[in-house]
Amino acid sequence: MLETIKFDLCCAARILYRAGLSVANAGHLSITVAENKMLVNRFGPSFATLTPKDVLAVDFNGRVLEHDPSVEPYVNDTIQLHGVIHRNNPQIVAVAHTHPPAVVTWSTFRRVPEIYDQESCLLVGDIAVVEEDYSGLAATEDRVRPFADALKEHAVAILPNHGAITTGPNIQLAMFRMILLEGMCQRNISVGLASRATGFTPQPIKTEHALTAKAELASIPFLPPLWKDMLLRMQQSDPDLLALGSKPAAA
Repeated sequence: MLETIKFDLCCAARILYRAGLSVANAGHLSITVAENKMLVNRFGPSFATLTPKDVLAVDFNGRVLEHDPSVEPYVNDTIQLHGVIHRNNPQIVAVAHTHPPAVVTWSTFRRVPEIYDQESCLLVGDIAVVEEDYSGLAATEDRVRPFADALKEHAVAILPNHGAITTGPNIQLAMFRMILLEGMCQRNISVGLASRATGFTPQPIKTEHALTAKAELASIPFLPPLWKDMLLRMQQSDPDLLALGSKPAAA
């Protein structure tokens, strides 16, 4: 079971990399597997090369509990971000943190993006903007606690001048929300540019209509077939990971 979860975590990381949503070897994905225990990628490998041996079992204080003996089990202090979030939000199973380019650009405005398209309706009401100035790495509890508090009521948090955190009951949904958020911010930026170029006033989707669309979309079991499709694509883009032979769990 743990090996399957590790494999799914690596697949999610590779998908985020292929979507252009990771920067160098920054970012972590984490999944709680027991009380005070989470699986998380070690620091070093990027999302592009992550394999199950790079996934460690760590407690919420960042202490390594289990690791593959063939790797250096190093996690830097920014693992506090995941530990604090999981400790203060036991309802959250999976956490994704990375620095998607359009999200980082949009985060400088410190505003929740408008909803301009159908896909973005899936995030209506789910996004918080953490009202904190960037003051350094998210490596201490006092810096991370506002993120954890924001995630008590929202599935997604935008961190000004930094990146984003997305959550879910599994890593598949946390990953998908990160992809949706990047697309939403891209749309806001492109609509803003088009508005300036044309002089036209953009019209976002009304909140009540976005909520209706969200409920309607939620009735469609889109995530399992989407995950299956992504794994099929990975047979071409990431055969090294798929060749390891783990059977990914259904989303």
